[in-house]
Amino acid sequence: RDSQLIAMQWLRSALMNDRLTPLEFALCRAASVLAQAEPTDLEYLLMVDADTTIGIECIPRLVAAMERDPAIMGLCGETRVANKRDSWVTRIQVYEYYISHHLSKAFESLWGGVTCLPGCCSMYRVFARKGDPTALVPLLVAPEVVAAYSSNDTQTLHQKNLLLLGEDRYLTTVLLRAFPRRKLLYVPRAVCRTVVPSSLAVLVSQRRRWINSTIHNLLELVLVRDLCGAFCCSMRFLVLMDLLGNAVLPASVIFCYYLVAAACLGRPVALPLLLVALAFALQVAMILATTRRVSYIYWMAIYIAALPLWNLVMPLYAFWRFDDFSW
Repeated sequence: RDSQLIAMQWLRSALMNDRLTPLEFALCRAASVLAQAEPTDLEYLLMVDADTTIGIECIPRLVAAMERDPAIMGLCGETRVANKRDSWVTRIQVYEYYISHHLSKAFESLWGGVTCLPGCCSMYRVFARKGDPTALVPLLVAPEVVAAYSSNDTQTLHQKNLLLLGEDRYLTTVLLRAFPRRKLLYVPRAVCRTVVPSSLAVLVSQRRRWINSTIHNLLELVLVRDLCGAFCCSMRFLVLMDLLGNAVLPASVIFCYYLVAAACLGRPVALPLLLVALAFALQVAMILATTRRVSYIYWMAIYIAALPLWNLVMPLYAFWRFDDFSW
């Protein structure tokens, strides 16, 4: 978040003709020498993690999507696992990354409101042009966005979970809250690869931060009234369902095991089991339709075997450690 704020404050100061700090003045000179551009010419800002490798078509596809629709203020691509065979811990994450993009983010993108542009690789629109090319409307560097994202007011448990855990999700929340009518989209063919945790302790610590950050950011988005749609066909309703779904994950796993045990005892639970099987069958169809790679069915089987860890152990651990803000 600190490195992002350095860039955002610099671009905001240059765009609004504010007084520059010595660092911001040095950045202006560097942009002029290295990129042969002024800060006010830099329309897009790409944010990438240090352990992420960008695909050769990633940036062109993100820029092309931005150019096609001026209403877009942020984009992300598909993040794949770079070290998928390092250990059993990395293996169980391969399909989890796949489905979180091709199912969750793809569905949110239909509504124009991806709720988390991941820090691995995301592109933001710094400003938009309003009619006259010289009239610029700040987006990423809007004063309300920079003020909210740079806030250090962590007096409550909710504020600490927002500001101290998932900076990428919080920045997305701030943008949706400031510009609910603009779009945050997912571009599936913009591919990058990231190094994921290879030990269980690091993975559990990472997911504790992600789960708690997700819960509190979704709580913030539920309060945004101007999101796309109305009633049950609205982005706000989808956010509420996502929030409830995250909250009841442990119960869903316990219920699935109850159904299996009841079926073994001869109880009439064929219909619920059929619906669960249908959910996974539809995922297989999605794999064959999107990637056409049968190997992902193998990764899906590994993910299913690890479902108790994903949907029971990690959420319960995260909920128990709501007051833990360590990294």
